[in-house]
Amino acid sequence: MAKRIVEHYVSDLSGVDLPEGTTSLRFAFDGRSYEIDLTPQERADFEVAIARYVAAARPTASSARSGSGRSSRSSGGPDPKAVRAWARDHGHDVPARGRIPATILEAYSAAH
Repeated sequence: MAKRIVEHYVSDLSGVDLPEGTTSLRFAFDGRSYEIDLTPQERADFEVAIARYVAAARPTASSARSGSGRSSRSSGGPDPKAVRAWARDHGHDVPARGRIPATILEAYSAAH
């Protein structure tokens, strides 16, 4: 006896069948990420609804960043490794990990 298993995808919004090859829509709002499966028309409606807000918005460092690591460089600051090395070479007491004190960052910036 043969067995056939068919996966059947439907819209999370309306329950309507989704065409083959439809991908989930991912978006973020208010610091939370979401994923939803929509029909092509529902997706188009969603894009029209948020287009005005996207056009007026500005990108954030987190949306431009790839990977999960956090670093001062992603926000345009100096390389933490370089700051720590400079601080040690100039007699500053700097932690090996964690936040670099503002006084050290200011001294580094003044020197560069």
